[in-house]
Amino acid sequence: MSTTNPTTNTKDSRTMAVLSYVFILSIVLYVTKKDDKFVQFHAKQGLVIFALSVIGLFPVLGIPVFILSMVLAVIGASKAYVGEEYKIPFISKYAEKIDF
Repeated sequence: MSTTNPTTNTKDSRTMAVLSYVFILSIVLYVTKKDDKFVQFHAKQGLVIFALSVIGLFPVLGIPVFILSMVLAVIGASKAYVGEEYKIPFISKYAEKIDF
């Protein structure tokens, strides 16, 4: 479920994609990097993970959900770093629906 094409993903593009998994930066990069499909792909997944981490602020589910969101962000960032468009299970399903 992943594709790698390092020839089209420049170092700058990969760096921006990695940063898109840093909570609020996912929104910033989604809005500012509309012309870069690789960054958009990862920013959308970062947005879903960011939303998941916000749920982690609530008392009962808080810690496990927050830890899960951190693990997913690390997975996504590591795949972005090597130039992969890895679809994170469950997250990518919602990320593909984002279009604003």
